[in-house]
Order: sequence, then structure tokens, then C-alpha cells
Amino acid sequence: MPGRSRVVRGIRRSAAGLLARGDAAAPASGAAPAAAGGAGSPAPLWPSYPPPHYRGQLHPDFQAQMAKLRSGARREDCNWYHTFELPDGTVVPGAWDLRGGEDDYLGGTELRGRRVLELGPASGYLTFHMERQGAEVVAFEGGFDVSVDLLPVNGEELVHEKMKLMRETVDRVHNSWWYMHRQYGSSAKLVHGNIYELPGDLGDFDVAVFGAILLHLREPWGALAEAARRTRHRIVVTDLIQDREAPLDSNVMRFSPLATHEISNWWSIYPGAVVSMLERLGFRGARITEHQQTHHLGHDLSAAPIRIPMFTVVADRG
Repeated sequence: MPGRSRVVRGIRRSAAGLLARGDAAAPASGAAPAAAGGAGSPAPLWPSYPPPHYRGQLHPDFQAQMAKLRSGARREDCNWYHTFELPDGTVVPGAWDLRGGEDDYLGGTELRGRRVLELGPASGYLTFHMERQGAEVVAFEGGFDVSVDLLPVNGEELVHEKMKLMRETVDRVHNSWWYMHRQYGSSAKLVHGNIYELPGDLGDFDVAVFGAILLHLREPWGALAEAARRTRHRIVVTDLIQDREAPLDSNVMRFSPLATHEISNWWSIYPGAVVSMLERLGFRGARITEHQQTHHLGHDLSAAPIRIPMFTVVADRG
């Protein structure tokens, strides 16, 4: 097993699929962003004006408009965070290959007939897996005027880096989500906004899923608390095991565990800390499981894949 620093450095680009609060504000607009025309790759949609208060994104017309804006994206216009198998059997390689490990990743959660809020879907492998299991999935991502969370350097917020990441990486990850949405004929919905203040019209959910995003968030508690307000039954949190300097059930979160130049890895979070936060939010009887998932370090698909240690915490309300 590779050392902790090598593993975490190798996955830092996963910030591209993560949610966070942005610093750049933009005036509200009722329309979806307009994509620039022209030959070659489609123009990035982000940053862009959000609809008023980020509401209305679940409406079928809005989803159809967003799908149309992404409809010109080709496979080469996508950032493949996950490995996928297309309906014709073609395998599209990605940085993470969750095939065969889905049940472990989701803690054995029964999904049929459940309404699921997925926080940080990236290119959507779990979105479409959960849909195939019978779930109604709403995937929530950053976008519009909302960037990823990046650690400040020398007291300065990395505004230009956030903008670049949104345009050059996050946007391409969203291309891949919509590309697979078309391939699978999916009915899942993708919405955008602030993970610490979810749009008011999303409704309630049976299950909320955090797929390896807490370590990349400025405020893990805030994100969990906001999702808990909308979740009737179960919260599932999966994340990396970055070190074992304490027992995994320890209530420990290490801030900025790597070198100062690592700007997307805010925390090394032990599952015990997740359990403690969920208990405060009214989700009890937590179960911690360990598993491994397949990953190409540094998102370098020419590198041999390795097995990354992860944990999943499952807790139910009441």
C-alpha cells in the first residue's frame, strides 16, 4: 500500500467533482447559462448567473435546457472522474473505478423506491448506479457562481485558481455527467448551488450520500447539517482513510494534513468524527465499515491502478 502522502497527493485533483461555497457573486437570472457557439469544444458554462435563489432547477424544462447546453460535448470534452461501461460494452476509463464496489461504498443501503440526494456526484457513476437500483436521484454540485473550496495561501483566497478550476476542470466533469445521462437515458437530475445553503425547493429526501467530499470542504459540519435538514431516514458518508495514527472510531479531524501547497485537501477525517457529527444531527446507530476502491494516482490513467483504503459511515434518523 502506498504511503499516505502519496495517496492523498495523487487524488487532490478530485476537487473537480466537489461542492463548496464560492467567493465570486453574480446577479440572479431566471435563465440557464448560455453556451457560446462555434466549432470545437463547447464553451465552459461556469461561472454563470444562477436562477433566483437557485430555485427552479428541478423543473423538467430547466433540466432539458441544461441537457441541451451540454449536448454538444464529446467524450474528449469530458473529464472522466469515474470509469464507465457504455451501453454497447465500450469501457471509458476514469480515475476511479467503482465497478463491483458499489455496495461497499454505499454501506449496503437499500435504494429501491428511495429519493436520494447525492452530494458531489462528479461524473456520476454512483448517480446512475443508484438510479438502476430503483432510486430517484437528485445530484447536487457546485456551479453557476459557486466554486470549489480551496485553502488560502498566506492569508490570500485563491480567486484566480478557483475560476480556472471551474472553467478547465469542473466544467468538463459536468460534461461527463450529462454525456452518461444521455448514454443511459437517465431520469436523474443535476442541480447546482451552495452546499452550505441548499436551494429551498429541493424538497425532502429519504437518503443523503456524501461520496468522498468531506475532506475537500471548508465546513464539513455545515454541509452535513444542511443535508440533515432535508433527510428523513439515512445519511451515508464515504471518505478516504488517510492515516491510522489513531483508532478509526476516534473523534479526530486533522486540518490541512499535507504540505501547504496542497490547496484542496482541507481535512483528514476519521469516521469517529463523522459519527459524532451525525449523532448531534439526530442520526444514530452508526455503522462504520472499511473497504477499498480502485484508483489511478494523480488521475494518470497510464499509471497502474491501486486499491485505496476508504470508510463508510451509515446512520439513521432517530
